[in-house]
Amino acid sequence: MIMSKIADSLVTAFSPSAKINLVFVEVTDSARELERSHLCGPTAGLIQAEALAAVALLGADLSQPEETVTLSLRVSGPVGGLLVEAGADGSLRGYTQVKVMNDLDACEELDLSCALGEHGEIQIIRSLPGKILASGTAKVSPASVIKGLEQYYRQSLQRQVLTQISALAYGGFIDGSRGLLAERLPDSDGEAFERVTRLFEDGTVQESLEASASPQTLCSTLGLDDCVFQPARPLKFACRCTPERVDAMLAGMPSADLEALVREERPARVFCHMCGKGYEVGLGRLQQILDGRR
Repeated sequence: MIMSKIADSLVTAFSPSAKINLVFVEVTDSARELERSHLCGPTAGLIQAEALAAVALLGADLSQPEETVTLSLRVSGPVGGLLVEAGADGSLRGYTQVKVMNDLDACEELDLSCALGEHGEIQIIRSLPGKILASGTAKVSPASVIKGLEQYYRQSLQRQVLTQISALAYGGFIDGSRGLLAERLPDSDGEAFERVTRLFEDGTVQESLEASASPQTLCSTLGLDDCVFQPARPLKFACRCTPERVDAMLAGMPSADLEALVREERPARVFCHMCGKGYEVGLGRLQQILDGRR
């Protein structure tokens, strides 16, 4: 059944007694919009939803207005791989390489492990326009968004974190996508973090996320009742593609390619990989670009 939910958002909290940081994200609406925009089958849509929650968790560290973080995962399974991005403004977008997997999509129970395969390599990049701030890669076997995310924190950032993501489908469509990250700070309470770890490992956190528990309820479940919360930051599906960017891309195409389109009376059709939106540029504009080069 479709569960009730809060609006897409990112919430951070800190437990002063245990010295544990928490990040909670809700990205259900964004995952649904992205699934529709890309015309994904249920398996790719669910993988995309899980990855969108993962990159939203990474977005908690973004601090500069135009900063973004991208998560890409290359896998040996039939989905091929994925790329998702979060912006400091709360924007989320992304795609899977393969959108429809007929054999897997026909299964009554969606099996993401079969779609992802045995081997994967995750790469995470934080950047500003024209500048890479930081990057890290990690191999993960079997391929997994969650395990890859934890390995990135552990190997590249030397930070001890636990992550859990709940991505659910109902009737072939996204029912929910949300995630939780807990980070042990250097001077934290070891016993408290061990307790939190057990709740991540025994399925308690997973069940709470599936039940659409609020950030406050999750903190209580973890035994961190003294958590101090920061104001929620809204998240949304949004892409930076525009007609102007498409026009600029066409202006950089070789004249021979543009001439072929005009000669064959075919308007240019461009589709954004990140959001699935399509653009059509008419013959008149293509001719204008060519005329401007003469």
